[in-house]
Amino acid sequence: MTVYCDLNACTVNISDAYAAAGFDFSGTRNFDARNGYRSRSFLTAPLKDHENEVIGVLQLINALDRDGRCWPFTAADQRLAKSLASQAAVALTNRQLVGQL
Repeated sequence: MTVYCDLNACTVNISDAYAAAGFDFSGTRNFDARNGYRSRSFLTAPLKDHENEVIGVLQLINALDRDGRCWPFTAADQRLAKSLASQAAVALTNRQLVGQL
């Protein structure tokens, strides 16, 4: 899913990884089985630089409601993640520019 997000420069919001079509979550299932975990909701957003090139990917896993139950990421969560991804891209780009000086 992170590769898809990177190659297509788009945000991906999946409410339940085990029921999602179009993505291979076998590695996620194996991790969950080994660690007693249950990965459910995923939100992945591209980090785009000032030239609109993808320089990284931000991925959030398992949104929680106020009672600590896992639920899907909302549209508001998606907007926030895109904003955070944008700020992270600026920080990474600035760090690269400083490193080049």
